[in-house]
Amino acid sequence: MVHIDTHIDRTSPIPLYVQIKQRLLEYISFKRENPDESGPQRIFPEEDLAKMFNVSRMTIRQAIKELVDERVLYRVKGIGTFIAAPHVTGQLGQIERFVYEWSIQGKEIEVLVRDFDIVPLPDQWADWIRLPAGTPVLYLKRLRSADGKPVAFDDRYIPADLKDFITPEDVKTESIFITLAQKGNILIDRADYEIGAKAASPEEAELLAIRPGDPLLTRRLAIYDITFRPVVVGMSVYRADRFKYTVSVPSRT
Repeated sequence: MVHIDTHIDRTSPIPLYVQIKQRLLEYISFKRENPDESGPQRIFPEEDLAKMFNVSRMTIRQAIKELVDERVLYRVKGIGTFIAAPHVTGQLGQIERFVYEWSIQGKEIEVLVRDFDIVPLPDQWADWIRLPAGTPVLYLKRLRSADGKPVAFDDRYIPADLKDFITPEDVKTESIFITLAQKGNILIDRADYEIGAKAASPEEAELLAIRPGDPLLTRRLAIYDITFRPVVVGMSVYRADRFKYTVSVPSRT
């Protein structure tokens, strides 16, 4: 276990909280380069830090507040304070790599947001998002095209209290969970995926410009924050003749 360097100069004109902030930054830098495998990195509780530096909790709180304001740290109510990665936190990089593995090689993907509204939660998603059916949620549908031809669409359901962190423009350019992490300070812990196949319904066939019964690939997902609350659930549907999924698995030594 790596400990924080708690040396501070009490005779220096530099305020104690500034010195402590610098020590915390050194510790955070090390933890970013040497992350634990258990997920987001938790910083020591304020009470522990006060004892370690032999200062008041108010002094620690001031140093922590500045780091939170600078988005170096995240606070999660009732859970603790965590170290933010330089761009996104926790396991977002792994999740994002999975998203990019669903691709059309060499094609520019265009995204059209067809729906973006508060709707009653459908029955089939109630268990996934852990809300009663009929609860108001943010619903969005995106149609993806390559070379001007529709190739995929996705439906997403998001708890309504998170709607202010997302705009239609956001979901055209990046993954929803990235937006929630960056704009909502939400710590993403993990994503669950179910990959499957199905025959296109008449409605899906019309949307994707194929024939009813043509094969489709599906990807059902649920993305959870650090409190294990589902923050995004939904289904993506892909034309099987245009998309492929590839994965490289490293060997273990």
